[in-house]
This record gives sequence, C-alpha cells and structure tokens, in this order.
Amino acid sequence: MATATDDERGTRTRSGSSVSALSWMLDPVERETFEGEYWERRALHVRHADPRYFSALLTLDGVDRLLALIDANLDTVRIMRDGQETSVSELVASNNSSGRITALEAVYQHYRTGSTIVLNSLERRWEPLGRFAADLGAEISARPQVNVYLTPGGNKRGFAPHYDTHDVFILQVHGSKRWSLYGTVRELPLRSQPYDHSDPLPEEAEQELDLMAGDLLYLPRGTVHAGTSMDSASVHITVGVHPLLWASVLQDAVERALADDVRFRAGLPLGFAKSGALQRRTEETLGELVDLLASRLVPTAMAAGAVKLATASGPTSLRHHLSDLEALSSLQLDTPVRRRADLRWALNATPEGVELEFHNKIVRYPAHVMGEVRHVVENGDLAFSPRSIPGELDGPGRLVLVESLVREGFLTFG
Repeated sequence: MATATDDERGTRTRSGSSVSALSWMLDPVERETFEGEYWERRALHVRHADPRYFSALLTLDGVDRLLALIDANLDTVRIMRDGQETSVSELVASNNSSGRITALEAVYQHYRTGSTIVLNSLERRWEPLGRFAADLGAEISARPQVNVYLTPGGNKRGFAPHYDTHDVFILQVHGSKRWSLYGTVRELPLRSQPYDHSDPLPEEAEQELDLMAGDLLYLPRGTVHAGTSMDSASVHITVGVHPLLWASVLQDAVERALADDVRFRAGLPLGFAKSGALQRRTEETLGELVDLLASRLVPTAMAAGAVKLATASGPTSLRHHLSDLEALSSLQLDTPVRRRADLRWALNATPEGVELEFHNKIVRYPAHVMGEVRHVVENGDLAFSPRSIPGELDGPGRLVLVESLVREGFLTFG
C-alpha cells in the first residue's frame, strides 16, 4: 500500500472533532436523514464548498504518484472511452514487442487522446483510502471498494450510461464533472442482474448536475448514470458499497440447512417426469421439505449468521503488527494499548467459554474471563492499560489476556 504525503494524511475531522466516515462524507446532511430518505431510494448531491474537502484521501499529485507505479499494478488499471475498453494486457504485449515505449507512456497516450484511466481497488494500495474504507465498512457493516477515475478535460466520457449493482458514493477530488441521471431501470438489482445496454433510455436525462471539487454524489444501485468531464481534468473517487442483502442471509441459512440434512440431498423419484403418480408424490414430498426447511430457519440463528458474514467481509487490519510483536516483551501493567479502530469483530458466549471472531478467525477464552474480554473489546477504542481492566483477574492474568490479544492482532500499542 502506498504512503501519502503529509497533506494527504490526517483524520477525518469536522470543526476539530473526530467524526465517523459516513457523517464526514455527508456533512451537513445528518446520517438519520440519509438513511431514512436517500439510502437505497434516491440520489443525493452534497455541496461542501471546499475544493480540498477530500484532499486527506487523495489529491491530483497523489494520482500522479500512483500512475508512476502503474507498471507494477497493471492488473488494477482500466482504460475506457465512451464505454469501450482498451485491453491493458494487449497494450503491454504490444509495448513489449515494439520495445519503444513503456506501459506507463502507452497509458498516458490514451489519456492524452481522451480516454479515462481507472485505478481499481485503491483501498489495498493507498493508505489513506485503505483506512477510510476500513472505517466506513466497519461503521456500516458492508464491504467498500474504492476506485479512482481520471478523465481528461474537454467533454470526455469514459463510460456510457449504465447502472451499478452496488451503491456508490462519488467524491470529486479535482476539477469537475457533469453527471446525467436517467432514473431507475431495475430497482436494487442483484449482482446477477447487471445493466443491459440494449435497454432503451429516455432521450433526455431526468437530472443533470455539476459535481465540483469537494462535492459528493450518492447513487443507489440501479440508478442509470453517466459522467462527462468539463473544461479541466477530473479526478473522482468512487466508493462502491456492497451491503449484506436479506437475500444473501436467507440464501446462506438455506444452504446450511440443506447441507445439514440428508433428506434435502436425496434425488427425486426415478422416472418422475413420465409418471403422474410419481409427480403427485414429488409434490407431497416437496411440501414436507418446505415445512422442514421453514422449521430449520430460526431468525435468531440467522441474525447471528448475518453478523458472522458482515464480520468476515472486513479487511485484515494489521498495520504496525510487526512492531507490536517486537514490543510484546516490554508489555507491562501500565503499558497503553487499544483496539484497532478499523476492526470488525463479534463476541459470543458459548457453553465452552468465550469466542472472539475477527480477521476470519476465532480466538477462544475460558468462560471465567468473559467480563474482562467483553470490557476490552467493547471499550478498547480508547487507550487503556492492562491494570485498568475491571474484573477478578490478577495482574499476571491481565497481562496474559492483553498479550494474547496483541499477538493475535486485535490490540495494538499506543
């Protein structure tokens, strides 16, 4: 993951106070207003009147630095123009055979002639965007993906009108872009229902708006849209949000129920398609299996499964973990530690003890330390020391607990 310059670092703050990633993006729109009136319903345009509002995440110079590393990350680059994509792999192969220009120069040649450069999954390679995506994902229990779009000035368009199968927040970083919104062809489409470019569009957009540097645009999945650059180059960040759907929770529960009971795995009667009697028997059996399936779908267990799915979708957050492991030998009762701020976790009590789930793994503790573990995981966002943990554990016991949580990557020093 690349490291940002000083002017691209910093916490997301508003009026000097730390705020959540979602609230910071939406300000001055309140989160409750957004959830109740816009989320999965309609578009929202927020004007921040500050061209550098998103500069803590990325700047034009940051994009320049990312492009300089393009040869090492070609699998994350797309070149688009009016909905047509130039294959980067073919571009590289052509450059290698000619031996005349580098892949970076070839990509820039397309940009100079009007193509949009897309840098995908930058939450994995650009530290400020990685922290922001992790914070946002943990806050909303969803999986964000961060792409950056660089479009040259002069009424250029990288993509034809289309909709996405995920919700998007568009953060304008540099320049401006005119967005045309064509309404909704399919409401809240699934990933298996991508946009069909053969669908007819209205002759005119339902809404057009200019997104200026520092502005935000939210689009629910299914909103048909297209963006066109204006006078100068445009850089915007698209935060694609992949929420956990009711359909996914139900599907997961059904699949687990089907896998657990052999009656669901049996085949239909041999020759049923040619026999009326066997078809009636098939109908009766299906009725019995539907009733059986309904009895296996317990809402409490399904909700717990949803928490596990949401926890598992988060990134593995282990920044500074090497330093933490090296410093473990110096851990004392008054050493300050804290929970990783962008961590997704779930704590469960079982007959055998306590299960702490994070980073797609489960760390188990005996039942008698449930209170201490719960205190650490629920209150560890601020720095604390092993000595300050309430409960019945003695000093050495608290050190062992904290040491194990640092070693596993749940806690970090500081």
